[in-house]
Amino acid sequence: MSQQILQTRSASYCFLDNVCIFLDRENDKYHYLDREKTKMIDALQHGLSRKDSTQPDRPAVEGNAIQELMEKHLLTTRPEDGKTLRPVAHKSPHASVYANYWKRGFYPATIAYLAFRHASLQRKVKEQSLYETTQHAEKLKTDLRGHIKDVSTEEMTVKARQIIDSRYFIYTYRDKCLFDSYLFFSHFVKQRIPVDWVFGVNLYPFSAHCWVEYKGLALNDQLERVASFTPIYVI
Repeated sequence: MSQQILQTRSASYCFLDNVCIFLDRENDKYHYLDREKTKMIDALQHGLSRKDSTQPDRPAVEGNAIQELMEKHLLTTRPEDGKTLRPVAHKSPHASVYANYWKRGFYPATIAYLAFRHASLQRKVKEQSLYETTQHAEKLKTDLRGHIKDVSTEEMTVKARQIIDSRYFIYTYRDKCLFDSYLFFSHFVKQRIPVDWVFGVNLYPFSAHCWVEYKGLALNDQLERVASFTPIYVI
């Protein structure tokens, strides 16, 4: 095929247990590709458009399979709508603010802040698509360029624990990882701290999760939990 195959801007993917998984943020869907399509994505990623005699294990790129993934809005040939095929490469965090027990503190100002942010962010999460929410988050982080505030992991631990100790008065994080991570992410990015919002997937059974981290430090979840997920999209 003469046209370059790209991934759409709303799609990202990772390899997990020798299969490829796509996240389609525009439609809030995950796509599990079988092994043949996974090999095809690997071939496309390496710029192969036909059987390579030097690499016989690589399949020829099948036009029908590509068309199928285009119809699902995962692949495209339009440069204005796509980006280079590249799996997410993000190292799992190596520490968490939950690592050691701490005596819960009481922070009235943080509680008031969370109460104010809770209503507005919950409305956004409910009314916006995942794509709209993450696009806004991407813009917030892009706008940080040249205005980044460097903070030590020790200081970030203190800041994150203040939110964790205070959120119990407003909401619980269990089963609300999207909202909780959106709040953590936007809070710190507005302070010019370049935190990462990470989306991950797991198999057997399939599950998805997201969290926020800073320099390898998980800010709003336990290390054991986030370590079981493979990153599929990172802001």
